[in-house]
Amino acid sequence: MSSNGPTPIRQEGDESSAPPAPQGRPRDKDRATRKPLSLWDRSKILLFLLIAFALLVWSNWSQYQPIQSLSDAFRLTLRSFWWVILLAALALGRQIHYGISERRAGCHRFWTQRIFGGFERRTARLDAWNRHRVSRALKWLFALFLLDLILAQAYHTPVGSAIFRLPVAIFKALPLIAQIVFILSIAVGQFAAIFWFLSRGGVQTYMPDDIDTRYEDVKGQDQVLKRVKENVIYLENPEAIEAKGGYVPGGILLWGPPGTGKTLMAQAVAGETGRPFVSVEPAAFTNMFFGVGVLKVKALYRKLRRLSLRHNGVIVFFDEADSLGNRGSGGQGGWTFRSPMTLTPWSPDPTCNGLSFLSRDTITYLFHQSLDGAVAKAAPGKDPQVMAGMMGGAGMGTLQSLLSEMDGLKKPRGFFNRIVRRALGLRPKPPPKYRILHIFATNMPEALEEAMLRRGRIDRIYQVGYPSREGRRATF
Repeated sequence: MSSNGPTPIRQEGDESSAPPAPQGRPRDKDRATRKPLSLWDRSKILLFLLIAFALLVWSNWSQYQPIQSLSDAFRLTLRSFWWVILLAALALGRQIHYGISERRAGCHRFWTQRIFGGFERRTARLDAWNRHRVSRALKWLFALFLLDLILAQAYHTPVGSAIFRLPVAIFKALPLIAQIVFILSIAVGQFAAIFWFLSRGGVQTYMPDDIDTRYEDVKGQDQVLKRVKENVIYLENPEAIEAKGGYVPGGILLWGPPGTGKTLMAQAVAGETGRPFVSVEPAAFTNMFFGVGVLKVKALYRKLRRLSLRHNGVIVFFDEADSLGNRGSGGQGGWTFRSPMTLTPWSPDPTCNGLSFLSRDTITYLFHQSLDGAVAKAAPGKDPQVMAGMMGGAGMGTLQSLLSEMDGLKKPRGFFNRIVRRALGLRPKPPPKYRILHIFATNMPEALEEAMLRRGRIDRIYQVGYPSREGRRATF
């Protein structure tokens, strides 16, 4: 026992010595004031401008040092480069405004909700495509204005006419530019050209006026078609559903025997909704060189995002989705589903249910035909279908890229949005919601990657069986 006496025992209700409970990190929208900036983020732009102005003063003073003094060089630099001081004053005023918003909730609420919030509400009346084009035009105008200021200082001409000297400057620099481009084309161009040509093809785009298929063209699949129609309703007005707390599905899987109308059903969805229809061929992502499939996936989703903004939604259809492969195969790609060649309609797990529509004499004939050579075709240790599955498939990198693209559509995009706004201390604007409806069709659902079947990627799974008797009669 120590000289200080026995250690007091903390009672059950005594919480004075208990460690404080950890506090969760609040969201930016839940803050009453602006999030505080660090010292470096607060002063980096102002420090850069002041150092640049000091270097300009030093250059003028060292060039004419015997003639003019340091104060004369300062005044000369101030007259010539007054805009640097103006930018520094704007940066200082911006940081003063940020400092007030970090301490005054009323000031922060006024600027975020009344000023910038009101501007966002007014621009939200435009659709996503018009906002995208207008913002791009304004960025180009801003870049041309900065280039005009730089040329005016370089050529000592008025600001309004300096931009017209740019073609002359480019023409004079053409020999140097041609040499640089030639060297780069020799070093990198051959690989880029090879991969670019290999990444073409396999994707067909149909505009709304190119598709004449409608719901009434699908015969004998009334129950499945009814479910698919319910999902298409979400694509017509997704904002109203999400405003009420609903969830808009982004993927549908149609599985069943071949020839039951899965592709026809996807075309009917595109024809009824008036959205572009992008069809991906089964072998589009199967390539000899590793990495070409990843480039195809990137190019595909770049096209899907552009079409989604332009037409307020797009439908992409993956036929024979089992060719995408499975990450559990352990190889470069492909699926490992074993389906022996001796599998017959009388096996415990038949491949179809079509025998119920046949007569008794036909069933007897098929039974006798299946007995001939059934054992001879089954060679132990050699399963051509398994070998074909191992050699096929889209590959690990392609499948992972496809899974990430199906989920990762919330990343801020654009150089100005991600780089320039973050350099100025502003948060990048979130991208618009790309309305992309994925439709997958396969007759081997067990060969699909399990991660693809989870919620958020494929939200609805429908079995497309053989058409009904009335549907067969209508088709005939």
